[in-house]
Amino acid sequence: MKTRTAKLLILFLVTHLLSTQHIFSQEKTISGNVVDETGLPATGVNIIIKGTSRGAQSDFDGNYAIKASPGQTLIFSYLGMETQEQVIGTSATINITMKEDAQSLDEVVVTAMGIERAEKTLGYAVSSIKSEDFEEARETDVLQALQGKLSGVQITGGGGGVGTSTKITVRGLTRIFGDNNPLWVIDGVPISDSNSSDGGISGGANYGNRAQDINPDDIETLTVLKGASAAALYGSRASNGVIVVTTKKGKGKGVTITYSSTMRFDSPLRLPDFQNSYGPGSLGVYSEADGDNIKDASKGWGPAISSGTAYTDYAGNLQTFTSNPDLQKDFYDLGSTKVNSFSISGTSNEGKNNYRVSTSYSSNEGILPGSSLDRLNLGLKAGSELSDKLNSVFSINYINTGIDGAVATGANDPNILTSIINTLPRITNIDVFKPWVADDGVTQLSPVDADGTNNPYWIVNENQRTADTERFFGNVALTYSPIDHFSMLGRVGYDTYNTKYFRNNHKGTIGLLEGNYRQSTTSRNEITLDYLATYDNSFEDFDVTLRGGMQWNQRTTDIIGNIGETLTIPELFAPGNVESNVPFNNYSQTRVFGAFGDFTMTYKKWLTLNATARNDWSSTLPEADNSYFYPSVALSFIFSDAFNIKSNIFSYGKLRGNWANVGSDTSAYQLDYLYYPQSSWYGQFSTGGTFPFDGQLAFSGPNSLPNSNLKPENQLSKEIGIELGFFKNRFTVDATYYKTNTTDQIIALSTSPSTGYSSAWTNLGEISNTGFELELGIKLIRAKGFKWDVNYNFTTNETIIEDLGDLGVYTMASTYNGLTVAAGEGQSIGLYGNRFARAVDENGDTIEDQILVGSTGLRYEGNTERLGDIMPDFTMGLTSVFSYKGWRLSTTFDWKEGGVLYSQTVSNLRTSGLAAETAVDRETLFVDPNTFVDNGDGTYSENTTPIPSVQSYWSNYSAARIHESNTFDATYIKWRELALSYSLNKKQLKKTPFSSLRFSLQGRNIAIFNTSIPHIDPETNLFGSSSNGGGIEYNGLPSTSSIGFGVNVKF
Repeated sequence: MKTRTAKLLILFLVTHLLSTQHIFSQEKTISGNVVDETGLPATGVNIIIKGTSRGAQSDFDGNYAIKASPGQTLIFSYLGMETQEQVIGTSATINITMKEDAQSLDEVVVTAMGIERAEKTLGYAVSSIKSEDFEEARETDVLQALQGKLSGVQITGGGGGVGTSTKITVRGLTRIFGDNNPLWVIDGVPISDSNSSDGGISGGANYGNRAQDINPDDIETLTVLKGASAAALYGSRASNGVIVVTTKKGKGKGVTITYSSTMRFDSPLRLPDFQNSYGPGSLGVYSEADGDNIKDASKGWGPAISSGTAYTDYAGNLQTFTSNPDLQKDFYDLGSTKVNSFSISGTSNEGKNNYRVSTSYSSNEGILPGSSLDRLNLGLKAGSELSDKLNSVFSINYINTGIDGAVATGANDPNILTSIINTLPRITNIDVFKPWVADDGVTQLSPVDADGTNNPYWIVNENQRTADTERFFGNVALTYSPIDHFSMLGRVGYDTYNTKYFRNNHKGTIGLLEGNYRQSTTSRNEITLDYLATYDNSFEDFDVTLRGGMQWNQRTTDIIGNIGETLTIPELFAPGNVESNVPFNNYSQTRVFGAFGDFTMTYKKWLTLNATARNDWSSTLPEADNSYFYPSVALSFIFSDAFNIKSNIFSYGKLRGNWANVGSDTSAYQLDYLYYPQSSWYGQFSTGGTFPFDGQLAFSGPNSLPNSNLKPENQLSKEIGIELGFFKNRFTVDATYYKTNTTDQIIALSTSPSTGYSSAWTNLGEISNTGFELELGIKLIRAKGFKWDVNYNFTTNETIIEDLGDLGVYTMASTYNGLTVAAGEGQSIGLYGNRFARAVDENGDTIEDQILVGSTGLRYEGNTERLGDIMPDFTMGLTSVFSYKGWRLSTTFDWKEGGVLYSQTVSNLRTSGLAAETAVDRETLFVDPNTFVDNGDGTYSENTTPIPSVQSYWSNYSAARIHESNTFDATYIKWRELALSYSLNKKQLKKTPFSSLRFSLQGRNIAIFNTSIPHIDPETNLFGSSSNGGGIEYNGLPSTSSIGFGVNVKF
C-alpha cells in the first residue's frame, strides 16, 4: 500500500513538474506599440498581466515589452484613457490605440501626510505638474521651472547671480512678521527651504535657498496644496501652503537606464539703455584732478563725446573722448550651464521589488567673472513587498553644492558691482581696469579711484563670497496590513545640511582699507516621526476611510563663526592675523508634537465629505498655552454624475467647498530671557575691547523683550470652487474663490530705546487675503498625428491689514534712505517713501496733479507717503504645446499686472547722467511741465522758471532721497520658456541599442514685454526668499536669458 502511494506521489510530482515546465516553455516576450487616437506615441501607459502584479510601461515612443503566456490577458491603462484588455494569442506583437475617456477623471494626487486621493473626491483646490514639464524646461532650479504654470502661486527670481534665491508665496502674504514661505514635503517628509544668506560686515551675500537642492530629474509629480483645508494635517507649518513632491521609482519589467545631457548659454536679459553722446565732467566741462586718471566724479555730465576733448588715460597716455557703447556688455561673461543626469531603475520578483538610483551633476559658470556653482546630486529609492502584509520604502538623497562669487547684496557693501559698472564714464574701455592690483599685491589699481569706488576686477578676483553645502535627506517607511481594509504606516524622515560660508574684503578695498573677513558654519537638522493608521471599506453605496495618527518633529539650527577685523598680512584670513576677533554662536531648537484624524466618506462616487482635526503642542509657546486645535471640513459634489447629465457638449461638473481653522506658533526663545556669551565690548569714548576682560566673562540679553503670554496665531479659511468639462473634457474649467483671515499675529513691536530693548514680542493684528483663481485646459486639436493643447491660469489676490490695534502702520522692511515696506491698517502691504511736494486745497487735501517747485524751478521733497502696493493686481500664465509625430513644441508666457517697484539702479543712472533719457535736449533749458509755485498765501501759480541745467534737473528729480520718481508700475510680460524636441521613432531606432532617443532645444527667459520700468528686469527681489519685503530693486545683477540644447536617451 505504501509502495503504491509512493508511486502515485512520484507520478503526480513528475506530471506537475512537466506541466509547469510546459507552461514556462509557452511563456514568450510580447511587444508592441501604444499610440493615442491621433497616432502619436502614448508614453507611460501601464501594461499588466491580468490577475498578477507583473507589468511594464510604454516608453517615450510608446514601445513596450513583457513576458507572458498565450491565453493570458494584458490590461492597458492610462489616466484619462479608456482601459483596454487584450487576450494573448499566437502573435508576439500586440499594438494598441488608446482612446480618450470622457468620464475618466480618476487622477490620483498626493495630499497631506502623503495620502493618495482621487482628485475628483477633493473638496479643495490643488495644482499639479508632472515630470515631463521639468524635462522640457531643463531648469536646474525647481521653482523657476514652475513660473507661469500654476494658479495661486507667485514666484520671483533673485537676479542673474549663480544660485541666487527664488521667492515663492501661495495665496498672498498671511503674516506681517515672520515666515510666509510654503512647507516643502518630499515623499511625505518635511524638508527645509531656508534662505542661505550670510549677513554682517557691511551688507550680505545671496547664496540661494535650499529648495534648489532638489533634483528636477527625480520628480514624478509636484502638487501645491493651496488652502488651509488642503494642508491642515501637516500642522502649523502648513499655514502658508504646502508643496508636495513625489519622486520617481522603479517601474516596468527589467532594467531601464536613462541618460540626459544639457548645455545652456546665459547672457544678460536686459542691460541699461545708456547714452553714448556725452563724456565725464560737470555742466558740460571736463577737468582732471591730476595727470594720471579720469578723476571727474560726474560720469556723464561733461562735454559731448564728439567734441574730441583730450584727457590723460590710466596709462598716462593722451587720448581724446571716444564712445564705448559696449562697456557694460564687455564686462559680463557668457555664462554656461551644463547638466548631466544618469539613472538606473527597474523591478524584480514579479514587480514586488522596485528601485531607482540616480545621479546628476550641474555646473554653472555665471555671467559675473569668476562666479560658479557646482552641484552633485545622488539619490536612491527602493521599495519592497516583504510579505503579503508588509511593505517597505527607503530613500536617501545626498547633495553637495559649491558656490564661488556669490552676489553681494544690501546698500552699503563696497562690493555692490552694478553700482560701479553702471556708472562708469562712456569713454571708458573695460580693459583699462586690468590689471587691478599693483606689484605689491596690496595696492588696488583703478582709473576711477577718486570716486571712492572699487575696481570691479578687484572685487571679483580679490574679495571672495563662497559657500559649500553638504546635505542628506530621506526617509524609511514600513506599512503593515494585518487584516483586510486596515493598515499602519510608520515613517522616519531626516533632513540635515551643513554650510560653510566665507566672505572677505582684501586689504586695500576702498571703504574697508584694512580688510576683514567673516567665516561661519550653519548646521541644521530635522527629524520627523510619523505614525498613520488607516481603515477603508465599502458598504453598499458608501466608501469610508478613517485615518488617525501622530507626528513628532524636531528642528535644530546651530550657527557658529568669527568676524576678523584689520588684517596684518594682506592675504591671510585667520584669527591670528587680525587686530580683533568677534566670535559668534546662535543655537535654537524647536519641537512640535501633533495628533490628528481624517474621515472621508463617499456616496455613490459623486458626493464626498472629508473632515480633519489636528492638535499641536509647540515648544515655542508658553507651557500653559502651547496647545492649539484646528479642524477642517470639505465637500465635493459631482453633480453631473448625481443627476446623470450626459451630452455632447457638457461632460463633467463638480462643486466643492471647504472651511478650515489653522493655528501656528513662532520661532524659538521668545518667551523668556536668554543670555548669550559676549565676545567684545564697545565704549562711547574708547576703542572697546574683548572678553574675557580682566578675568571676567560677560553675557548679553535679547534685543527683543520676551513675552511669556504669547498665544498661537489663528487662521480661518473658507473656499468654494467649481470644475467643469465640455466636449468630452476637451475644454475644462477650474475656478476657486477663497478668503483667509489670520489673527493674533506674533510680531516684534518697536519700543523706545530707553526700555533697553529694540522691540517687544506681542500678539497683534489681523490680516485678510481674498482671491480668485482660474485654470483652463483646452485640447484645441486632435488630428492624425497632431495635437495642440493650451493651458491657462489666472490669479488675483488682495491682502488687507484689517487691524493693527493702536499701531496704525507696522514697518516690515526698510532701506538706508528711508524707503520702507509697511503694513497700514485698512490697506494692502505697501511701499512707503518720499514724494514731491504738492499743492493742497482749502481743506488741506493734496492736489495730485499740482507738483511744486522752488525758486530755481526744481521740484523739492514733500511728505513720506504710500507709493503703492508691493503685490500685483493679478498674474496670468499661458502654456501651449504642439505635438506632431516625433516633434514637440512648447512655450510658456507669464504676465504680472500691477504693483510698484522702486529702482536704485534707475536713480544711479539718471543722477550720473548716463541713462539714455538724460541726453535728450541736454543743452536746452526748459520749464518743468505741469509744475506750480507756492505763493505763500494759500494760492499757487503755474511755474514759468526754467531749470538751471539738465544736470541739476536729473540730479534732483531722480535723487535717492525722493523715492517717487524712481518708483514704477511693476507690470511685465515674460516669455518664460520655449522648447523644441524631436524623438526618434521605433523604425529609426531599430538598429541601435536605444529604446528611446530625444533631441531638444530650449530657451529660458527669452524676452520682456509690456513694462514701463526702464533699464532693468522688473522681476527682482532685494530681500531674498525668506523676507516679507518686496517692491525694491537695489543695484541688482542683471537677470539672464538662456538658450541651450540637450539629448535624452534610454536603454
